[in-house]
Amino acid sequence: MSLDFPPLSDSLVADRDRLAWNAICNWSKHTQTNPIDDGIDYAELTRCFLWDKVARAIRRQSNPQQFEFEQALLDRRSQIFPLVRHPNRLKSWLKRSLTFLQTSQDARSLPAGKILYVPCPHPTLQTAVSAIARSFTVVTPQGGFKDVLGLHPIRPPLPSDLPNVEHVESLHHGIVTGLQELGIELIEQDAIALRHQIAQLLLRTGQIEAELSILRPDAILLFADNHFPVQSYVFVARKKGIPTIMLQHGLDCEHYCLDEAYADVISVWGTSRLQRYQDQSTWKPTIQVNGNPDYDRLTLPENLDFSGSYWLWATRPHCPEKCYSPSRTPQEGIQILEALLTALAQSPNSRLVIKPHPMDDLALYQSYIESHSVEDRVSIVSESVRSLFPDASVVISEDSTIGLEAMFFGKVLIHAHFAPSEPVIPLVQYNAALVGYSSKLLQTALQEVDHLSEAQQQQLFSGQRRFLQEYAGICDGQAQKRVTAMIQTVLEP
Repeated sequence: MSLDFPPLSDSLVADRDRLAWNAICNWSKHTQTNPIDDGIDYAELTRCFLWDKVARAIRRQSNPQQFEFEQALLDRRSQIFPLVRHPNRLKSWLKRSLTFLQTSQDARSLPAGKILYVPCPHPTLQTAVSAIARSFTVVTPQGGFKDVLGLHPIRPPLPSDLPNVEHVESLHHGIVTGLQELGIELIEQDAIALRHQIAQLLLRTGQIEAELSILRPDAILLFADNHFPVQSYVFVARKKGIPTIMLQHGLDCEHYCLDEAYADVISVWGTSRLQRYQDQSTWKPTIQVNGNPDYDRLTLPENLDFSGSYWLWATRPHCPEKCYSPSRTPQEGIQILEALLTALAQSPNSRLVIKPHPMDDLALYQSYIESHSVEDRVSIVSESVRSLFPDASVVISEDSTIGLEAMFFGKVLIHAHFAPSEPVIPLVQYNAALVGYSSKLLQTALQEVDHLSEAQQQQLFSGQRRFLQEYAGICDGQAQKRVTAMIQTVLEP
């Protein structure tokens, strides 16, 4: 079965995005494959592998000509990172992977007392880990956190058994055929990559079973709960009766992907994420609005700050692996860049500083910049974005947490969004940002920044304050104390 998609139009955008998400969630209802094994639902655990692949399949089917740009990027990546194309060679690939992992086996004895396991170190957890380590035994992989005292680093034990290759093939076949029944045909590279990801998932989940059986922590702390490998920790821990704690680490930057909560206890920044989980999630965790500990050093702005010497564009990732809806394309970043370069050519006294997402294609951006007459007034930088805010006269943000952070510095914000879908983050709806939903609108907004009336400035400032309070949460400098108390309650109920 295949779907005959008409050309993409605005009226079909939302339906097509929903089609992709429904297929990701419901392929298992259209196949004979049983995705549940040993109490683990692999239909849920493999969803994250399908976010980009299903969206990409629909983009190819609906607009083959436009897809040529994305296909070229995929072909280039497949040359750099080749994968085993034949199923009968998967077992040898897995053996090589396991041999590599087993070089780091080591299980150390741990002190008595309550144990908090942080298996997937992430920068947004560092503040919380530093605080909780003063009172409890915090176990982390070696090298996970730098400059944090009192941690107990380990090299986790790993299983010696390979995952069942037949299980890999069965699950892979079920996903591919289930999607086909729904009219979605994965492209060849994605079908190959999916097989490897399933194998890694089964291998890693076996490792996690071994880890948790030996460590037997009293709780597990995670920065997310809905993708590989953190989601495997949640599912295995739930099976073993170990509570999991998740701390929100960013805003919702994608449609659908964050609708479901999986951890047992979740700390959110503000009421917006709380409300969405309550409305959308099948699993009903304990949720607490605590604010973001990383914002404890920031305060709500007292006024807009129009000082600064450059336009700052902070990108979201536009690589094919991060385009999770059919309406998102890798071309969007280049389209925004072209609009900014055109605006820069019309404003000879301005400069553009680009802070790219780590997963963006810098070489692609650089080639476009070098071919433009304003090349000497454009910089791509790697400094922390907060160090760049003070000297920015305006911040151009996409669907990104960076837009929120710019508000703490009182910066005028433009929301750049060239996809035909609705933006995920409602910056414009809150009057917290100027509209940049097309090349023309983005260029117009840049021209208007220096000519805002007092009434417009007040509307923008009030909108940003309201957005911060609902999305960043309680900005009183006490978020870390609340998060620490929440974790302590889980460890010592």
